[in-house]
Amino acid sequence: HLALVGRIMRAITFVLVILACAAGLTSALQRRRPSLCGHDNMFRMERSAIAAGVELPKEQWFVQKLDHFNHQDERSWKQLYYVNQTFWKPGGPIFFQVGGEGAISPGYVMYFQMAKYAQQYGALQVALEHRFYGKSRPFNDLATDNLAYLSSQQALADAAYFIQSFKSMMNADESPVITFGCSYPGSLAAWFRLKYPHVTVASVASSAPVQAELDFYQYLDVVDRSLSFFTGPQCDSLIQLATQQIQQLLQTKAGQTQLAQLFNWCSPISDPRDVPTFMSSLMGVWQGLVQYNDERPGVPDIAFLCNRLVQGGASPLAAYAKLSLQMLVPVGECLDISYANSVAQIANSSYSDDDVGIRQWIYQSCTEFGYFPFGDLVPTTYWLDQCKDAFGRPFDTEQLIYDTNVYYGGNNLTSGDGTNVLFVNGNIDPWSSLSVTEDIDGTLKAIFINGTAHCANVMQADPRSSPPALIEAQNKISSQIGEWLSAHTRNMLLRNQ
Repeated sequence: HLALVGRIMRAITFVLVILACAAGLTSALQRRRPSLCGHDNMFRMERSAIAAGVELPKEQWFVQKLDHFNHQDERSWKQLYYVNQTFWKPGGPIFFQVGGEGAISPGYVMYFQMAKYAQQYGALQVALEHRFYGKSRPFNDLATDNLAYLSSQQALADAAYFIQSFKSMMNADESPVITFGCSYPGSLAAWFRLKYPHVTVASVASSAPVQAELDFYQYLDVVDRSLSFFTGPQCDSLIQLATQQIQQLLQTKAGQTQLAQLFNWCSPISDPRDVPTFMSSLMGVWQGLVQYNDERPGVPDIAFLCNRLVQGGASPLAAYAKLSLQMLVPVGECLDISYANSVAQIANSSYSDDDVGIRQWIYQSCTEFGYFPFGDLVPTTYWLDQCKDAFGRPFDTEQLIYDTNVYYGGNNLTSGDGTNVLFVNGNIDPWSSLSVTEDIDGTLKAIFINGTAHCANVMQADPRSSPPALIEAQNKISSQIGEWLSAHTRNMLLRNQ
């Protein structure tokens, strides 16, 4: 059964899900904002706090180096950060939240689970926005030449330079730093400990896909298992039937006309690459819901959508089309399937007012990470064409992905490659397949949470409704933080004897 579902999924592919929840490629998928990574609650809490007159942490700015690896380049720019000293006891630890592929906000140092740990251990909290995202803009635009300074290596160097300067500014030179992040920031958190062990004593790397991958087929394997886990075979069967009909209809002009009506296309197919653009939009509904299942209050989950599909009372294709449009397209709008339009959106070198770093993250995908889906209707060349067309030059993406794994070690770390990293994943999170889900040794550890999705452990759990496994995992994380801090204290006492 799972093999069958896998063939179905691969036949219809999926969207290039923006890591850590950034937006997708097509105009319809851009409406699925980065905040959907379980952060909806956080933003809602921020708004409630403002309405109640609570003073949120203010924007602060750090003068950052543009290029950490060229000492002849003395250019600088201003990087956004937030600080929360509510629980800090002088000399206590600093909990550092790594920014990722989207804007940060005051909630990053107020409403994440990290705040609970900070309260427990008397820690100062600080969050640093990632270069080129949000308000942290080294240049006035996102021209391809400017994006040469956008990379995970530069971001890690940003973090190291910032932390060292920040500790001095706070008279906290002896305070141990523990780094936190989820999704791409989770990878950064892990890499920060591996590459800068003298700056951070430990890292909690949640939902961290540390293995770069050109053909991210593993994502679909987890989606397969999750669909079956939540809904059983009937929903899968209906998706299969609808997909088979779509594939057949795509073969003829008459069939395409029928699909255009069913799915309310904005324009007919004019480029062969419009087909995978269309199919990606459809499957993005299901993949996004699996990735963040039950993490967004008020947002339909997999069980709800499958029930709607099963009880649609129409043909599988008609029910599938109706449901897809409800999720993808606002009332009165059409579904844009144009490859050219998709590329034009990515090629736009202006910063987005809505803080969604689409162009920036796709650039990093093309030059560092890949994570490209592959299927019968979507060859890898489709994604590589987008890289070339959107940025105006070809990239040797396969070699660049190889270089990333050589530099960081991927998810094939072995004992001795580093210490004090805790990898935390949920077993229904598709990105877990590129993370570390088993202990490597006594210092490179893993927690694998049954029944949770992407970044679930990063948000504050509700004892009344959260899965017991999630609460247990957060308790384990807290205990591990305590062990790290105790070990650091012992080491400092020995050093000072």
